Amino acid sequence: MSEMPISEAREHLGEVVGRARYAKEETVLTHYGQPVAVVISMEKYQKLTKSQDDVPEYELPSEITAQIEEARRHPERRTPRPRRAGRSAAS
Repeated sequence: MSEMPISEAREHLGEVVGRARYAKEETVLTHYGQPVAVVISMEKYQKLTKSQDDVPEYELPSEITAQIEEARRHPERRTPRPRRAGRSAAS
C-alpha cells in the first residue's frame, strides 16, 4: 500500500489507477497529511460491497416493536406540549 497527496495523484492518476487495476496495489490519498480516500481495484471494491450486502439487517424483537407502536398510539402523544418560556436576553 502506498500513500500519496491528492495534488500529486492528480498528476499521476493513470499510474495510480493502473497500480490498483493490474498490481492490486492500494493507494491512500491524503489531504494535508490526513488520509481521506483509497484507490482500489474494482474487484476489491465489489468484494467489499458484496460482503456488506450479505449481512442481514437487524430487526427488533416483536415484543419491543409492539411496545413502540403502543407508545406511538398513546393519547398524550397527540396533544401538543406547552412551550417552555424563552430565556430573556438579560440573563
